[in-house]
Amino acid sequence: MIFARGLLVCLLLLGCEARRAATPDWVRSAPATAVAATSFRADWALQQPRLRRLLERIPIAERALDLFLMRARINFAQETGRLTVYQLGPGPGPGFLLQLGGFRDPAGLQVALANGFPADSAQAVNPDRPVFVILDAPPHHIRALADGEGRVWLGDLADLGSATGPAPEALAAASDWLSPAATIQGFIRIREWPAEQPGQAAENLARSLPRGIEALAWAVRPGLKEDAPNSFELALAGSGAGVQHGAPWLQRFLATVSAIPGSSSQAPDILQEKARIGVRCLLTQEQIDVAMGRLGQSPLPCH
Repeated sequence: MIFARGLLVCLLLLGCEARRAATPDWVRSAPATAVAATSFRADWALQQPRLRRLLERIPIAERALDLFLMRARINFAQETGRLTVYQLGPGPGPGFLLQLGGFRDPAGLQVALANGFPADSAQAVNPDRPVFVILDAPPHHIRALADGEGRVWLGDLADLGSATGPAPEALAAASDWLSPAATIQGFIRIREWPAEQPGQAAENLARSLPRGIEALAWAVRPGLKEDAPNSFELALAGSGAGVQHGAPWLQRFLATVSAIPGSSSQAPDILQEKARIGVRCLLTQEQIDVAMGRLGQSPLPCH
């Protein structure tokens, strides 16, 4: 069982604060309307056929990504960047934006975009940032935009102008705790989770979390082999009272996951400070699927 050897509690206020890293760019640049996101190391993600399962809720996003990859002809195997899917809200339908950022050669990425797609002469943020036509499938008008900071965005024309800015404090605190090199990462902004969000699991997550928890972030590092355990991280952030009540919630979360056979003998690490609490542990693929289900997310293929 996951609790067989107990929990190691590390009070960050007593010396672990030095572990805090800079907020990842995919979090810092998140659209203000993003209620959730999943970010993948690009070289890994685009070799995973089952990644398509994560886009099942947004078929138009899958089509846009397929077209971009087919025409841009980018060698992702040599890239260092990330592919991030942002879920937007509130509003009708599952709004989305795709971001390709942190690439080794951002100028080359933008050249590939310009060479692969026609410019939309009727739309431009400014003369230096043309908008490119990816596809038109009414009511969707999918376009691409290079933002001037080395990132390329794909999404509906109505969403491309979504403002970005400093990440909210709780979201930054939760995501800062993640291992920067983790292959798959994600966040959920609890306070922004729309009441009409489809999916019972997502609604249950918002209801079950203690009042005062404003954001959570998670990360997975797949094991080196298909049957090897995967590294899993989860952090909750918000008010001091919310974090205190978050500890029992986190223990129940781990207990649910540990009920699935295959738990590692290595005890999880629980890290806590005033405004956040998190866990690091090893999980099997089946346990990862249960964990993601508890977070209202799609099953996450690690291999």
